[in-house]
Amino acid sequence: MGRVWKLCLISLWMFCSVGAQAADFPTHGLRFVVPFSPGTGMDRIARLVGEDLTAKWGQPVVVENRLGAAGHIGAQTVAQSAADGYTVLVTASNISITATLLRSPSFDAMNDLAPLLIAGYGDSTLVVSSKARFNSLADVLQYARANPGKLTFATPGTGSPMHIQMALFEQVAGVKFLHIPYKGTAPAITDLIGGQVDMMFVATHTVMPYVTAGQLKAIAVAAPKRNPLTPNIPSFADEGVNDISTEAWYGFMVPAKTPPDVARKLYEGIAAALHKPAIKGDLQKFGLNVKPSTQDEMRQIVRAEYERYAAVIKQNNIAAE
Repeated sequence: MGRVWKLCLISLWMFCSVGAQAADFPTHGLRFVVPFSPGTGMDRIARLVGEDLTAKWGQPVVVENRLGAAGHIGAQTVAQSAADGYTVLVTASNISITATLLRSPSFDAMNDLAPLLIAGYGDSTLVVSSKARFNSLADVLQYARANPGKLTFATPGTGSPMHIQMALFEQVAGVKFLHIPYKGTAPAITDLIGGQVDMMFVATHTVMPYVTAGQLKAIAVAAPKRNPLTPNIPSFADEGVNDISTEAWYGFMVPAKTPPDVARKLYEGIAAALHKPAIKGDLQKFGLNVKPSTQDEMRQIVRAEYERYAAVIKQNNIAAE
């Protein structure tokens, strides 16, 4: 009986320790790791939520932009951090792609990270240079079908979400483009404006300033419905091309072994911030559809995306650079 009682006491102590940890959390500053550049959707979400949590919890939330390998390096940094809730990943759908393309023995994104919640969604728009002959998706498809492989399609890199989206576009529309991978979105957009490449998918909230300035022409939003922030731009479905959606989620993840009570407190704090009218309104003006999920909803979405993208990557023989 002595051994049994000892085991029971140890279990009770561990349970109480976790509960106390969650009750006291946080006792010092947190780190939000954004694996992309400042000014992106993830970065905007991280900074707004971080400011709110700093005021709410009285502990600083530092946003760290850790770039590299299409978000893979920042994600790995978080996965290999202490699973105590103090290091949080603010990422996007691309992690469901890099989990296949950049799989390694030291980091498995699908098992080493735990979904916390999706903050919101954004989509991409097909754009061309303002000097281009194309004014509609029908124009693009007509030329592409008559000239297979001649239209150039820029992406921020091989295996990037835009590359996967391009492959889906080709499959659904029955066309073939010439893929021109760049090292990042900025140089690709520069060449697109100059007419060195023909077209590109760009996040709608990122590309609209270029469209407004007359440097790029918006052809269609690659989604089943129009983006409420750009109601005058038709969707792919409006133009007769269905089964295409470039909708991407933006959300939060933590190391897989983070205590459930701590993860729950993080979830509740982040979700409450996202529901605040000022934060929600800011992100919607930025071009994001704020729609916080539950942990289970995010887990299901991430797993389904991972399986879908893995099939596309395999079918198109896509490999990381």
